[in-house]
Amino acid sequence: FLGTGEVRVLEIVNPQRATRLWIPAEGGTRFSLSYINSIYLQPAAEDFQVGEGDEIFLLGVRTRSPAVAAYYGFDEGKEYSPVNRILKSFVLRLGMSQAQILSWGNRQISLGELGEPGDRMEVRVVRMTRGRYLLSSGKKERG
Repeated sequence: FLGTGEVRVLEIVNPQRATRLWIPAEGGTRFSLSYINSIYLQPAAEDFQVGEGDEIFLLGVRTRSPAVAAYYGFDEGKEYSPVNRILKSFVLRLGMSQAQILSWGNRQISLGELGEPGDRMEVRVVRMTRGRYLLSSGKKERG
């Protein structure tokens, strides 16, 4: 939390359903997005870290599937492939067979709680007043 009455949060927004989720996100906060690759139907996970500003670092991709690794252009012999890409935000579509799981610390949430299969989701870091965040209590919000 910032000392100025503002907090920084990881915001997951589903504009199609007007739902959003806020998760506290100080610089250095790590989170993972686990999913089933839609082409090869094999598990994969992307590891991220929140930067000191409003950026998100894609640190790497984990998969045991050689086909998924090759699809992403990674060495098929490695379970973890570093990426090190800086993002302002990123967009994903909710999985058709299984929703993605967002994990941070010792918590996790199915992004399926924010929408329906195929919905477009945006993940970004935003700042908001401490009061607005506290009133939300980390719950899903509509509107």
